[in-house]
Amino acid sequence: MALGATNREKPRLAVIGTGIAGLSAAYLLKDKYQVTVFESQSRAGMGAHSIDYVSNGITRRIDIPLRIFCHGYYDNLLALYDHLGVEILTSDHAGIFADEAGRIILHYGNIKWGTGQFSYLKGLNMLSPKAWIIGLQSRRFFARAMQDSVRSDLAALSFGEYLNQSNAGQAFVDTILLPIMSVTCTCDYQAVRDYPADLMLEYLTCGVHEIGVMSAAKGVDDIVPRMLADVDLQTGSPVALIEPEGELLRIVTSKGREQRFDQVVVAAQAQQAAAMISGFDDRKMLLNRIPFESSSMSVHTDQAILPAAGKDISPVSYHVPRGGKRAEVSVDLSKTIARLSGQETVFQTWNPLRRIAPNRELARVNFTRPTVTRNSRQAVIALRESQNQTGNRLWLCGSYMAEKIPLLEAAVDSSVAVAEQLGAAIPWKVGAAAER
Repeated sequence: MALGATNREKPRLAVIGTGIAGLSAAYLLKDKYQVTVFESQSRAGMGAHSIDYVSNGITRRIDIPLRIFCHGYYDNLLALYDHLGVEILTSDHAGIFADEAGRIILHYGNIKWGTGQFSYLKGLNMLSPKAWIIGLQSRRFFARAMQDSVRSDLAALSFGEYLNQSNAGQAFVDTILLPIMSVTCTCDYQAVRDYPADLMLEYLTCGVHEIGVMSAAKGVDDIVPRMLADVDLQTGSPVALIEPEGELLRIVTSKGREQRFDQVVVAAQAQQAAAMISGFDDRKMLLNRIPFESSSMSVHTDQAILPAAGKDISPVSYHVPRGGKRAEVSVDLSKTIARLSGQETVFQTWNPLRRIAPNRELARVNFTRPTVTRNSRQAVIALRESQNQTGNRLWLCGSYMAEKIPLLEAAVDSSVAVAEQLGAAIPWKVGAAAER
């Protein structure tokens, strides 16, 4: 990118990684700094795994993984998208839950009502005593969770301990709650139980089950270019080393290219950040305390994964084996993403447990995601404190760095915090325009 005289006078800042944390950090800091963004993949990371889906003579992009969000929890993400002019659409994620034999346990739909929604049992499930029991247990759980969400001792409890204390209905927990939260947090059931109770209840009581979810109408390919305008993007440039060099930080890519910057924002996952940095032993030790889990995602057109429940099946199918560590969760993208509605039914399946016909599989991607425990939470607090030191030039940014479940909102939260510490104004915050 050609740099004008004004841009050359700005301090140089590097952002490592182009997930939503890196993209939002680069966007928020580009007015105050000369920003260079490093991405290991051949294209910007938020869309690195997107594929073209051709069906019925139509070609559309499919994001991997599907990214959804809601009011009440994703305040900074929605403010950022509104500021960028990203079109948002509501998305129906009603579900059907089946056991390992394909028997329907619970099948519900959603009806929009004003600005919210309410759920109802579908089809023959209306006659199922077990479905009604689960429904009643669900109502009791959420009613108590709303009351308990203000408890001061929740941070000292794991979510599993909270579930035991609250006497949550076992059928609801095993069949509905753990499968839903394992796919939300992209981890196994035990990791869900290990989350601090206050973080889990903050999400569960934000109203997501009442107001529904949304997604970007045109996917990440509409978002990424807006956020990378006026920055120097270097794709295919995995960073091997970040280390102090005098008053600067030296970056070396795996191809041996060296560059020096006044400030560096590492927006990679914790384990990746730990592998890059040298001369920051205290932070490396803390980063290695952040747990993560690996998952697999398949995009395919194999309808054999659906429960035998007729044509009117809700968009999200949960295959819940008894005694399993995770569910298999399939989203009918043709029903949940408006731009795919005119094409052949296509699914995105997280944690495939059953065989997907090879001639029906379009893509399979493996990825990792951070989780949160009480121990990792203390490590993150220490990492944030280390960034408050005078003269700090290395900034850690990512979903694991916020006081939330590591979702899109946490990633943007962390970038907002770093941008503010580096003197940037946040355009959607009150008074930001006057500060520029």
